[in-house]
Amino acid sequence: MTTTAARASSTDKVTFDPEELRVARIRALRGPNYWRLSPVIAGDVHQGALEKVTSVDIPGFTERLTSAIPSLESHKCTRGHFGGFIERLVEGTHFPHVLEHVALELQTLIGNDVSFGRVVPSGDEGVWWLIIAYEEEQVGLQAMRDAVKIVRACISGEKIDVSAICDELLSLHESSRLGPSTGAIVEEARRRGIPVRRLNNYSLVQLGLGRNLHRIQATLTDLTSAIGVEIAQDKDDTKRVLENIGLPVPKGDVARTVDAAITLANEIGYPVILKPLAANHGRGISGRVSDDDGLREAWVRSSAYGSRIVVEQFAEGRDHRVLVVNGKVVAAAERVPACVIGDGEHTIAELIEEENKDSRRGVGHTKILTKIPTDERAVAHLARNGRTMETVPAADEMVTLAATANLSTGGTSIDRTDEMHPDNVTACEMAAGVTPETGRG
Repeated sequence: MTTTAARASSTDKVTFDPEELRVARIRALRGPNYWRLSPVIAGDVHQGALEKVTSVDIPGFTERLTSAIPSLESHKCTRGHFGGFIERLVEGTHFPHVLEHVALELQTLIGNDVSFGRVVPSGDEGVWWLIIAYEEEQVGLQAMRDAVKIVRACISGEKIDVSAICDELLSLHESSRLGPSTGAIVEEARRRGIPVRRLNNYSLVQLGLGRNLHRIQATLTDLTSAIGVEIAQDKDDTKRVLENIGLPVPKGDVARTVDAAITLANEIGYPVILKPLAANHGRGISGRVSDDDGLREAWVRSSAYGSRIVVEQFAEGRDHRVLVVNGKVVAAAERVPACVIGDGEHTIAELIEEENKDSRRGVGHTKILTKIPTDERAVAHLARNGRTMETVPAADEMVTLAATANLSTGGTSIDRTDEMHPDNVTACEMAAGVTPETGRG
């Protein structure tokens, strides 16, 4: 590689230094901005001697880029029709424009719905402003950095693994995106024209501005009392508060050692269930435990998520989640554990593979459903029920792959709002109406 952007060799072959192409001052504009009402990522593109070079000036550039990211063919660009961007590449377009489309497409490939992009002169000689839309800030920032890597590789002719880049972006997306409940609130706020600003990389979000400003942390608002939050995060405290207002709760207590848990289980009577006191997303929940040996095995899994474990009666039945707004039940959903239905011909592994082809299933919460896992926990769950991944279930036999029905572990949700019994409606409204300071409704 030469150290200058372009010079003739002894064979009159022109070479280019891709390192001349760089993006500096990459930053997120989180609120309404000069370019649009929605957030954007902005960066300063420097090209050096590549300023006067276009895509057509580098032999094989377009072919290498479209081979690396075939889906760029769908970009209409200013032509307004399928393949418009490819036409621009073939005719010759500058690299800031190429970066714009690559950065947007990388986000699209992992499920983000983004299409807005602009390249404009910055006012400083040799510097262009690159503006792209984003859904998740960290993903948008990284997509711009990755776009530079990919375009540089296509300039130099080096191989680059775009699939690996997308996998890393997807992992970043999953670790930084809002959860489904918080995301639904934010989406509805935006639909209503309420300004939204994310305040950290977790679930702290600002809704509105000025006197109408409120903040939410996940699904909790700034109108929620601190003591209410503390109670809701502690399964045992929550149960005691609900019991004090007359609602039925399972018998149980908190154990710090496996021996104490066994003593509790024998006092309560098997079957029991183990739950980490303060974990969430179904982490560490054991499912049905029928004897001392099973409890010891379950303790290992549950205690990995906390030193205090709730041991309580196991209640047979279906899993439901109920939403109460302003003291009234507005929605109820039955949550069904990750499962497959046998056909008498295919193994459980094959049935899972087929189910995961459903376009509605993605990694984590990237889509409305999560792919059914085939990890150690799924294998262990099958083993507890006398099955393996190679078992062939009978026709119409339902085989569960998890002890819990969380959507994050491949479960599904069924609307049961109109089927709720009035007694259950009352119980849920009573639970939501508990006054934390007194423990009374």
